[in-house]
Amino acid sequence: MQNNLKTRVLIVNDDGVESAYMRTLATALSQVAEVFVFAPETEQSGVSHAFTVRRGLSLRNVAERIYAMSGTPADCAKFALGHFASHGTVSEGGGPGAFDVCFSGVNVGENSGVSSLYSGTVAGAREAALWGVPGVALSLRGGDALLQVAVDFAVDVVKKGWYREIPAGVFWNVNFPKVTIESFKGFKATRMALGMFTDHYSHDGGLWQLDGDKLWDEQPKDSDDYLLNHGYATITPHKIDQTDEESLKVINEMLAGGACG
Repeated sequence: MQNNLKTRVLIVNDDGVESAYMRTLATALSQVAEVFVFAPETEQSGVSHAFTVRRGLSLRNVAERIYAMSGTPADCAKFALGHFASHGTVSEGGGPGAFDVCFSGVNVGENSGVSSLYSGTVAGAREAALWGVPGVALSLRGGDALLQVAVDFAVDVVKKGWYREIPAGVFWNVNFPKVTIESFKGFKATRMALGMFTDHYSHDGGLWQLDGDKLWDEQPKDSDDYLLNHGYATITPHKIDQTDEESLKVINEMLAGGACG
């Protein structure tokens, strides 16, 4: 995966280093950029932004510029951006320098709405944003009919320099619908849906099994869940800063009034 082009791309995921979707993305991006892959040894779906501390991480070079790590998606992004970029490994002879953009995915399964809070895929892009690197999470709601659309989108992000339009402290959560290429309606800029899952647990063999789904069409019509369910790919900008400004004012007023003694 080596060429002489300038843009440096990091790819992480939560489906593991053997993911065919991730490999397809890496192959396509390697035609337009310098690509490095850091992916978990095994699937890490639903781990959110967990990272490894108080125990070591193993790193294995599985192919040219493709590394498997015994950690989470956040671990992979953190190591690649915080260490590898400047130090590299013995085999690389030093780090490649700062990365220009980080893609996380392409994930098997959607990560829109509240799914983004649980998602290891989204956490990979969020970790990039924490390091000041534009992050883009890519997820397919179902099947591989739109895999090439997702890959082509990522290539455009690099070739057209769209990643430069992602502000500091922001990353994109991009989801592709479960439709055929003929019924795909295109892209929409959306806000994050807040509707919770219809969670329920079944008890079988002494174990509790979680199941449920989303109330897709009960979400706001400009939200990612709603539009994803209606055949659109959704691009939702997320912010690192989760401070609620209105609550901040209320708390300051409470403190000024001696609410805390």
